[in-house]
Amino acid sequence: MTQLAAPPAATLAPAEITARSGSNFLAGFACLDRERRAGMEAIYAFCRVVDDAVDDAPDQVTGRRHLDFWRAELTAAARGSASTPVGKALQTTAARFGPLTEPLAGLVRGCERDLFGGGCADEGELREYCHLVASCVGRACLPVLGAEGPAALRFADHLGQALQWTNVLRDLRPDAELGRVYVPRTWLAELQIEPDWLRGSAGDAVYAAGGPLAQLAARCAAVARHEFAQARTALRELPAAARRGLVPARIMGAIYFALLERLERRGGEIRLPRTRVGRWHKLWLAVQVWSGARA
Repeated sequence: MTQLAAPPAATLAPAEITARSGSNFLAGFACLDRERRAGMEAIYAFCRVVDDAVDDAPDQVTGRRHLDFWRAELTAAARGSASTPVGKALQTTAARFGPLTEPLAGLVRGCERDLFGGGCADEGELREYCHLVASCVGRACLPVLGAEGPAALRFADHLGQALQWTNVLRDLRPDAELGRVYVPRTWLAELQIEPDWLRGSAGDAVYAAGGPLAQLAARCAAVARHEFAQARTALRELPAAARRGLVPARIMGAIYFALLERLERRGGEIRLPRTRVGRWHKLWLAVQVWSGARA
């Protein structure tokens, strides 16, 4: 078998990868015990290197080669023969908490779509993409967080959709500048939006209140809000121990819901700097979730 060329991140430990990131995914790790925190770091690190394999690739050939490397390393981890620090961490996590290969393989397939572009023809295709790059990650986290069963899967699926739809809304302009348009082409046609308008280069009326971009933003936000509500419904069906175990995911959900609210206030004005939730606000939300003040 031909050995695949290793990407730059192949020598990095999960802790090094997480330390370089300011992702909202990390906000709830502090409340976990050492084994579970290491497991979540392993999953996050794999997500990061797979995403970077596409985003940092100078061309499609390199991107495909790096994705193939991490796909092979995921398979090797399942067999107990991983060769990288990230792969070995996944191997340890799987041995401790259960198999991770199937959901994380879904993530790789989703990132592969980013590599070759094409966008989403309709809402169904976008939902499928969101499932691969977000809900599959949530499913991989469930055993590490001590949650299982149909309600836990529904929680992961709906929360993943909510987070990724929020990401799509937040990154309308930066994604378009990279040549990526995730919003359904059917929506753009219905609202008579030209894809180039997502780069922020159209006239002011396009981005004004009540304009086509405001309508598009409201439509994305409505889907995200519905998915957040469905995730909360699924969460209430879980036993108390599972709900406590899912505190890291709930913290991330609270942060992203706050982000969604800020995006809704902006409407269709996508020409402003990227919307963020500040560090202290994230900490306050984490304390609220941890204390049980938020559902």
